[in-house]
Amino acid sequence: MIAATPGPSAKGASARRAAGAGVSAAALAARRADPDRFLCALFLPQAAREAAFTLIAFNHETVRALGGMQSRAVAGPMAGLIRLQWWREIVQGAAHPHDIADPLRALVAQGRVRAETLLGILDAREAELDGLADWPAWRDAMRGGAGGVQAAIAQAAGVTDPGLLDAVALNGAAYGAGGLARHLDRVLAGGRCPVPDGALAESGLSGDAIRDGATVPAALLPALRAALCREGADFLARAGAGRLPRVARAAALPGVLARRDLARQGPAPAARGLGDRLAVMAAMAFA
Repeated sequence: MIAATPGPSAKGASARRAAGAGVSAAALAARRADPDRFLCALFLPQAAREAAFTLIAFNHETVRALGGMQSRAVAGPMAGLIRLQWWREIVQGAAHPHDIADPLRALVAQGRVRAETLLGILDAREAELDGLADWPAWRDAMRGGAGGVQAAIAQAAGVTDPGLLDAVALNGAAYGAGGLARHLDRVLAGGRCPVPDGALAESGLSGDAIRDGATVPAALLPALRAALCREGADFLARAGAGRLPRVARAAALPGVLARRDLARQGPAPAARGLGDRLAVMAAMAFA
């Protein structure tokens, strides 16, 4: 059975929980689902934080559409594509019910976030579902997906300069690469395959097999991690070492975590340590 999209009952329950906690539903969802980006968003100007939480929660929903081997076993990638199409319609103005649908539509309608940036995130997720053929396809998906999230946050914070938005997006793409390197075993075990089919074929594997539940040999993971770290480092190099203006720097903060993740080149510790949090704080210590 194809997974249903979230309905009004789920929306109401989540909204009640958020109200009881004294925070918005988007902030609650962002903190729970993506603590890294939630932490980084706290350094944005106050007027932009709620928009950032909405965008982080939206991104989480797009990633959720990629998992679920049980749905895939019946419907192939169609279940995920249907969920992504549902969010695409929201971005384009459809009145589908969800906790973050109204604030997301408002960000687009008010011109604070470009619809094409959000659609680019959805395009990246669809590309992963279809299978990323090679590293160029992977780079495009990472730039539009994880990079697009940070670019959208920067737009919501008032950044309009194309060069600054590109630097922010490249930091976001690097964070995405670092996150995959940290959690690669868990991501692949969950039925996602956000690595190029070509890289897997060298070891006799396929993305479709992984998405259907095939186990990736542990001996293959170090080489995949190393490749992801090289690609992430290249994103950071392309972003440049110059100091960004404060608001753009706040939007690009996940790049700080990326540098640490990419240098680690191994499985993630159970949770972020104090050093990671201090590194984020230090990046914003000076105006």
